[in-house]
Amino acid sequence: MSDIISPTPRSIKALRIAASAWYTPVLLGQWIFVAYIFYAYGGPLLGGDLTDWNKHLSEAYVPDRTLGNVSVAVHLTLAVIIHFFGPLQLVPAVRNRYPAFHRWSGRAFVACVIIVVAAGAYMLVVREIGAWTLRAGFIFQGFMILWFAWQAVRYARQRKFAIHMRWATRLFLAASAVWFLRVMIMIWFVLTGGIGIDQSNGTGWFIDAMSGLQFLPLVLYEVYWRIKAGNSTRARYAFAIFLWIAALLTTVGVGLATLGMWFPVL
Repeated sequence: MSDIISPTPRSIKALRIAASAWYTPVLLGQWIFVAYIFYAYGGPLLGGDLTDWNKHLSEAYVPDRTLGNVSVAVHLTLAVIIHFFGPLQLVPAVRNRYPAFHRWSGRAFVACVIIVVAAGAYMLVVREIGAWTLRAGFIFQGFMILWFAWQAVRYARQRKFAIHMRWATRLFLAASAVWFLRVMIMIWFVLTGGIGIDQSNGTGWFIDAMSGLQFLPLVLYEVYWRIKAGNSTRARYAFAIFLWIAALLTTVGVGLATLGMWFPVL
């Protein structure tokens, strides 16, 4: 009966530590992704040969298609801000010690994800980006980002910070869906050799499945939040074990994506 009434302090601590263990490779992995953007797109920009962009993203640069090229450049530039500052929004030490930085970087993050949604919508219209399932996933992601951003800002303005952080976490996970997609694809590719993936055009049944599974971290966060807010010690321990397994898989996925997708020359 005590398990129903109140969770033990140890189970609360175990769940908190496990959540931090999972989040650590996510934060570091997103910063590695930022370094990749600088390497893959910033280098050619400084070197004056934008056609090198196409080595990393199909039709990223098309001569005489100014608006489309600008939309890609905007998307990449803002992705740097999103994936560098976004993870810091969820670190309690940063929020508590540097509240002004948290507020202003949070505003920049929200503004950037909204602009990226607009630029991404344009890219979906003018460019061929994967199968219809992948495009549908991107559209769904865009609507979620806009809704979560609105709620996060709304509760921040009302100074309801606990509710604000829940919506901000949802926003971060939704905005990071494509990043999670890359990590999970690399885990699948190493485990199966790429079953269900047509490497010639980036389609296949697994890519279709990933159009929805890229939002799995968002679903798991909803489970985590309910367990954290609940009274079950057993549920906390069980989910803490799951998070440690997820942390290991995420670490492996980040490593595989780093060496196989972002910095294969290393």
